[in-house]
Amino acid sequence: MPSPRISVIINCKNGEIFLEEAFKALKKQKFKDFEVIFLDSGSVDGSKKIFDRYKEDNYFYVEGNENDSLAESRNKAVKKSRGEWLCFNDQDDIYLSERFSDPMKIAEKDTDLKLIFSDFEKIDINSKSLGSGSFGKCSFSNVLLGTANVGLLTLTVKRDCFDSLGGFDERYPHSQDYHLILKIIKKHKFHYIDKVLAKYRIHNKSMSSQMLSDGSLYLETAKIAMNYLPRPEAVFRVVEMYSKYLYRKFFRKK
Repeated sequence: MPSPRISVIINCKNGEIFLEEAFKALKKQKFKDFEVIFLDSGSVDGSKKIFDRYKEDNYFYVEGNENDSLAESRNKAVKKSRGEWLCFNDQDDIYLSERFSDPMKIAEKDTDLKLIFSDFEKIDINSKSLGSGSFGKCSFSNVLLGTANVGLLTLTVKRDCFDSLGGFDERYPHSQDYHLILKIIKKHKFHYIDKVLAKYRIHNKSMSSQMLSDGSLYLETAKIAMNYLPRPEAVFRVVEMYSKYLYRKFFRKK
C-alpha cells in the first residue's frame, strides 16, 4: 500500500462530546489522500464507538497509555503513521474543507517548504465564534516573544523535518508544540496561508484551559525560552512567563 501524502494525528482521551464533529469535518475534506491515526489514551466514554462509526480503510486505531503526556502520545501516534506530511487534529477541534487541499497546493509549488500553517478561528463550547486565533507576523523572534501565534491545529509539517528534530520534546508535556514550532522556523522555510482553515475550541475542560489555570503552561514556556538565552527576546519571555507563573501560584485568588 503506497504511503499517503498526509497523516492526520488525533489524540483522544474521553473526547466523545466533540469528537463526532471532528470526524464529520474529515469526511468533508476536498483533498482525499490522507490517513487518520487515532490514538486513544484510555478513554472510558464513547470515544471508541464514535471512531468505529466513522472508521474507513484509511483510519487506524492505536491504543495508548492513559498515563502518557500529550507529547508522548503524539510521538507514539506519529510513529504509527506513514504520511509525507503531518497534521494534528485534537479531539475538540474542527478542520474546514480546504484544510488539506490548500497546503498541498502550496507544497507542490515550493518543494523546499518544511512547514505550512494558516489562520484559525477560536470557538466556544457551543461553536460560537470568538474571533481569530492567529496574530502577528510570523518570525522566530516574534513567536519566541509571543507577539505572533502559530496554532498547532493548522500545522502541516514535512515528516522528514519532524523526524530530524526528534519529534515533540517530551520534557515539555504541555508546551511541546511551541518548542517544535520554534525549532522549525529557526532553521527551515515556512509559509503562512492567510485564511481560516480550522476552528480551535476553547472550553473549561480542555487541556489548554487547565494548563493556564494552574500556571504550568507559563512555567514550561519560560523553560523553553531559556534555550535561546542570551537573546534579548528570550530574556524578556523568561521574565514575562515566570512573572505570570508566580502570580498564578501565589497571588491569584482561588
